[in-house]
Amino acid sequence: MKRFKLVVIGLDGATFDLLKPWAQEGKLPTLRKLLMEGTAGELQSTIPPMTAPAWTSFMTGKNPGKHGLYDWINRYQDSYEVFPVTAQHCHEPTLWELLSDAGQRVCVFNVPMTYPPTPLNGVMISGMPAPSTRLTITYPADLLSDIQREVGEYLLYPDPGQAYSDAGVDAFLDRLYRTTATRLKVMAYLRGLEDWDFFMLVLNGTDTVQHAMWKYSCPDHPLHEPRKFVKYGDAILDYFQYVDRALGEIVTGLSDDTVLLLMSDHGFGPLHKFIHVNNWLRQEGWLKIKRAPKSLAKSTMFDLGFAPMTIYNVLMSIGMGRFKREVVRGRGQTLLKTLFLSFDDVDWSATSAYSLGNVGQIRLNVRGREPQGIVEPGDQYEAVRDEIVSRLRELRDPETGERVVQDVFHREEIYWGHNLKQAADILFIPTRMEYFGFGEYEFGSNQIIERLKRGISGTHRLNGMFLMWGKPVEADTWLEGTRILDLAPTILTLLAQPVPADMDGRVLKEALITEYVAVQPATGPVSAKSLPVPSSTPASSQLSDTLSDADEELIVQRLRDLGYMA
Repeated sequence: MKRFKLVVIGLDGATFDLLKPWAQEGKLPTLRKLLMEGTAGELQSTIPPMTAPAWTSFMTGKNPGKHGLYDWINRYQDSYEVFPVTAQHCHEPTLWELLSDAGQRVCVFNVPMTYPPTPLNGVMISGMPAPSTRLTITYPADLLSDIQREVGEYLLYPDPGQAYSDAGVDAFLDRLYRTTATRLKVMAYLRGLEDWDFFMLVLNGTDTVQHAMWKYSCPDHPLHEPRKFVKYGDAILDYFQYVDRALGEIVTGLSDDTVLLLMSDHGFGPLHKFIHVNNWLRQEGWLKIKRAPKSLAKSTMFDLGFAPMTIYNVLMSIGMGRFKREVVRGRGQTLLKTLFLSFDDVDWSATSAYSLGNVGQIRLNVRGREPQGIVEPGDQYEAVRDEIVSRLRELRDPETGERVVQDVFHREEIYWGHNLKQAADILFIPTRMEYFGFGEYEFGSNQIIERLKRGISGTHRLNGMFLMWGKPVEADTWLEGTRILDLAPTILTLLAQPVPADMDGRVLKEALITEYVAVQPATGPVSAKSLPVPSSTPASSQLSDTLSDADEELIVQRLRDLGYMA
């Protein structure tokens, strides 16, 4: 049986909602060619469709209930505080580890959730949440110095925060293109080192440009400004055309024994409003504030509008938005927790439920699981959970009267595995995903449903994309019902490797020409990694022996800048 080589290009956040019409109109000629000559389809992401769980599900072929990552953050076992997750919190073997163990040569470049870098049979340059080039972000460790000597400065990320003020849009776009140009130069350098069996690059600019620039291209977006449409209305298309031209050069250089796979971790669409879930839980009586004088005073001020987002909007309106980053930085965010209502003010002995994380995640305060849990496991747990689900379904936007929750799930309906206990107890999908469960701060605003005023204008959707092209791939084929979990088994098959029996995805056989590819018999389950479960001891001693206090704080700052954690 023929064994193929594989080049995977991740287009973070790419969606066929945009790309397919543009390709059909001839605006993306490379993509149009690949669609005609290959197999493609939408790719169901994880719930929630966030970077950490989605990319980790791709690389393991397993759902979050097995690999243990549900968002950018997780809760300490004996505390209500959170810590940022990294590659070291993934509890399952990754695709490149399986290939390395099989003796295949791999190059993994800028894939999210590969920091800190791990030893493998090849090279790795970490993607998010790698915080700084001052730290070790490559394997081997001296690879970065080689790259900098060959291609010049290595830029880690474009910065969407630059585009959140009018004065910074051009600077954001300049850095976006410079970062991407750097990625492509590094890709050419790495591919020139040797003939890899598996090569993967993720371009995260495709995600960042949509976060920052959606409002300019969409006339019905609440932040749309017609006078800026002339200059920035095609910014997202322009960037994808730049990427399409680069893909054209890559395709031209591929050999007959190489398969190209394009894929995204989730889709994208406009963001209109926030849902402040903890405010709703407080209104409904499931979350209580302490009766202590300081907490009562902060609660009164909060109800009058003294909240982080209100102050941030004022700072932005007078051109001082940069101070937001300074205010929220620092371990424990002492200033935020001193001035504003926070989880420090929650009466956990009277609280039944709270929200942590993005999109829509609600956790019950369970006795024996949370440090001050009051909800008894069993009948009471189910009763409280069912009541919250029932009321969530009736939550309406006071401006429009529409229901703002599209789907609600018990965690066991969408996850399974030995790490299920780490998941939120309730997960919901907002209507059209144009609403977004606010994840940046515990009590970011005093409203429940709040119009977007500034900042990101586009956000994640459940429908990612994939496209396979090459000799063993069926031509002009569109698949339905594919999941991000299905890519790892399919990649292993193309590389003539058996698929572990405990992978949750399936091989996309209908995409493959059988005369070239035969599905290998499944192997037995591959043992999960042995990793510590975080407890209430200091974070610096919990993440790993190689992740210092300073390292962790840089990661936290990066995620705060992107709005993913407080």
